[in-house]
Amino acid sequence: MEKQLRRNVLFNTAGSLIFYFCQAAMNLLVTALAGVEANGLLATAMTIANVALSAASFGMRTFQVSDLSGKYTDRTYLFSRYLTVAAAWVGCMGFAFANAYSAQQRWVIFLYTGYRLVESFSDVWHGYLQKAERMDIVGVSFGVRGLVTAATVVAGLLLTRDLVITLAVLLALNAAYVLAVDLPLARKRADLAAKGGAGVGALLLECLPLAVYASLNTAIPSVPRYYCERLLGRVELNYFANVFLPVLVLQVAVVYLFVPFITTFARLWQGRQKAGYFKGLRILFAGLFLLWAAGAAGVALLGRWGLSVLYPTTPEILNYAGLLQPLVAATVLTVAATVLCNLLTIARAMKGLIVGCLAGLGAALLASPGLIGAYAAWGTAYATILGVGVQALCLLACLLLRCKKQFAAV
Repeated sequence: MEKQLRRNVLFNTAGSLIFYFCQAAMNLLVTALAGVEANGLLATAMTIANVALSAASFGMRTFQVSDLSGKYTDRTYLFSRYLTVAAAWVGCMGFAFANAYSAQQRWVIFLYTGYRLVESFSDVWHGYLQKAERMDIVGVSFGVRGLVTAATVVAGLLLTRDLVITLAVLLALNAAYVLAVDLPLARKRADLAAKGGAGVGALLLECLPLAVYASLNTAIPSVPRYYCERLLGRVELNYFANVFLPVLVLQVAVVYLFVPFITTFARLWQGRQKAGYFKGLRILFAGLFLLWAAGAAGVALLGRWGLSVLYPTTPEILNYAGLLQPLVAATVLTVAATVLCNLLTIARAMKGLIVGCLAGLGAALLASPGLIGAYAAWGTAYATILGVGVQALCLLACLLLRCKKQFAAV
């Protein structure tokens, strides 16, 4: 068991890092091969697609893998994902047409959102693998698809110089990989023939607070970016997104390092093992402090040099190097909020998720126009810190209250 856990952590973290680094590097590659304006189109699509991805996933992954009693069948989880992906697609397209975007921008939104929704579709299959404690297979899938993404963007832009065509090929290749590789591997660990249990409607209703949370959670950092694009323009949003890239890799690494431990926390919670649960919490928060310290020191020493290496053709990005420190703080708070959301999901404290996310979203909505108007791109970072910080504090308070009830008799 311990050997498999180590293998899960190693492969899942490495594969997820490769996938999300390659995905995030799209900003860098598009800027270098197609220009700042093209990357502005992509950055806008990313902001919208992230919300669509959260809505499609319905916040269900942690719920799925912590359903140790089998309340819902594997078949039910799959059918529910068909419905949520379709609804997220329609909602995203409606938003794109409701705003005064150009035809090219709408195509970029359409195709990039499709690419991300393929990820949501594969997520339910990865849930079967995670429940079987085979996150090593998931890690390999992430790694391969990440490399395919990077290779497709480079080849597509070099051959066509057209972002829309490149995204169309990217969508097709990722869909083909999921259908040809992920599904057969996951199907071996899933029991799709089993019937009974509660139905799709009951699952969606029980997970509705998770879906609301997922959309709100993604909206919190998306709100400052939306106002950045509206108040300052796509070019300024492009610089913000590019500076955020190296920090995002740190965020993804830590979040996916935690993923294999979700089932461990679920067992500790259901077994009312208070000592083990709180020991795990102490280790998590000590790790977050070390993450902040390492990140702050790293960008202080290597930040400007790293940006000059990543963006040799756009030296003006060094004018935005000061964004790195507040973005490290925003990243640590985002990781904290993500971990707390997972723990509240295990505890089935759905109301706490909604309360925390509403508080964070309210803070971001109220702060973004003023902060961005006063501090430009730096205001985008400050508004993100405020929104995610308020969210994390509320989530922590809700978790501690739930723990008090769960472990009262222990």
